[in-house]
Amino acid sequence: MSSLSHQALNNLVPLRQKDSRSIAFIDSSIADCEYITQKVIPKARAIIIGSEDDGVKAISKVLKASNCLEIHVFASGFPGCIYLGNSELSISTFSTYYFSLRNWFNRRGLINRNCLPYIYIYSYSLNIGDVGEEFVRKLKKITGAKVCTSSNILKSTILNHARDF
Repeated sequence: MSSLSHQALNNLVPLRQKDSRSIAFIDSSIADCEYITQKVIPKARAIIIGSEDDGVKAISKVLKASNCLEIHVFASGFPGCIYLGNSELSISTFSTYYFSLRNWFNRRGLINRNCLPYIYIYSYSLNIGDVGEEFVRKLKKITGAKVCTSSNILKSTILNHARDF
């Protein structure tokens, strides 16, 4: 069973009702994955992307069944590239994932001028240099979301920092 299908009880939502809570997508290969998962605030969902999952497609599947407008992605990578499960999201793979990324928030009635979606990405060195800046620009253009990056997990607003961080 994929770890994507394993979600905590607090993530359950009544049938026929789309969940609009923020979602933290956490790549299982990052250090302290389980710890980060436990620190996600109760008003948000935490989903672990397993090492055998295509992370971009997994995120797309979850967002399709959701009204979420804010996602937080915790992943490893390098300038202009992040790894999500067994997939790579980079400038060179944007064309492969274009339609999946385009539909992350592009659902009827979900986006309007007053309520833009947000993507927060926590990954060391993702936005360094020209290639990192280009990654952020292209992801923003494709998804229609405001894209923010940080290498500092402590800046994440989706984690409960009250203890041990």
